[in-house]
Amino acid sequence: MTEALATALTPSLTLRPYQKAAVEAVILAHQRGIHRALIALPTGTGKTIVFAQLIRRRQGRALVLAHRDELIEQAVQKLLWVDPSLDIGVVKAERDEHQAEVVVASVQTLSHKARLHRLSPDFDTVVVDEAHHATADSYLRILQHCRSFKSQGPLVLGVTATPQRGDRQSLKRVFQHIVYQKSLLEMIQQAYLADLRAVQVMLQADFDHLRTRKGDFVEADLEAMLVAADAPGQVLNAFETHAPERKSLVFTPTVAMAHAMAQTFEQGGIPAEALDGGTPLCERRDILRRLHRGETRVVANCAVLTEGFDEPSIDCIIIARPTKSRTLYQQMIGRGTRLYPGKTDCLIVDVVGVSAKHTLQMAAFLFDCDAKLDFIHLRGIGHRINKAFE
Repeated sequence: MTEALATALTPSLTLRPYQKAAVEAVILAHQRGIHRALIALPTGTGKTIVFAQLIRRRQGRALVLAHRDELIEQAVQKLLWVDPSLDIGVVKAERDEHQAEVVVASVQTLSHKARLHRLSPDFDTVVVDEAHHATADSYLRILQHCRSFKSQGPLVLGVTATPQRGDRQSLKRVFQHIVYQKSLLEMIQQAYLADLRAVQVMLQADFDHLRTRKGDFVEADLEAMLVAADAPGQVLNAFETHAPERKSLVFTPTVAMAHAMAQTFEQGGIPAEALDGGTPLCERRDILRRLHRGETRVVANCAVLTEGFDEPSIDCIIIARPTKSRTLYQQMIGRGTRLYPGKTDCLIVDVVGVSAKHTLQMAAFLFDCDAKLDFIHLRGIGHRINKAFE
């Protein structure tokens, strides 16, 4: 099928200027000999649309790799939106549609030897969603099978909001160059993402006593400190003061803390629920449906909703999981940056403590602002960094 015919068969879809520029950057880089390219765009800016458009432009067989069910579903949906004529197959769990023209696959499933052996490696395009995971053995096994590191191999595109890994392991092992990049601040200033406000909840806690492992705090130590400082009660007070009408996600370091947060909010008269990696999928979906409808106002979670979760109506993110990792912090606040009718901004509640030894990530540092200032105006947008010592 020619590109002109493919365009004629595609429904009206106007790419944003940066999305179009990103696709062109990948194609031009490929012509220059960059066969493994990386795109870095913030959460909520349509990375899936970008790689779906690239697949439509290039034609031929394509493989999309993702590591969560939600990401697989999103990829299929957006691919069909860009081009309803695509022959799409899914490889995950019991599904094994590996002969389709476009295969959307779970990395966990496809990396198994038997599954990978059945997959023909003759792909023209390979896309790695959430590409900061690409250095893992499971990803490398698939990429090697598809001849991705050969001179005559496919065009490989990685898409991510966080090209810097928390463990400092370089993505250069997989990708040759970041061919297109936009920052969170750029996308906010251009009104493609919601404005952000931030408040700090200062706990009576000395974070210097915390141990670290792989560049971040040991979760058990962090939980003990948060419990001792009555973090659930402090967070509830901050919510009632600054976000009483908002719909919120709470991020916590442990499962026990997620449930403690939800219980504290419930006791305060605010409909709240908790979920974690052990929550059955059907129950998780029910919780998130109630959040979408507004029946539940607050959902606390431990390491579940940092990636692949899309609920644009969220307008408050509570970081009750203090972290040294810029990557993790960006993933958490990214859950609240999407635009939504009637949503004027997203409030970030940073739970912090005293530390001379550790640098805690917070909204002020993310935008290179002085955390001591109460009001900061960034060019083109009112950006308020307020401090609230509860």
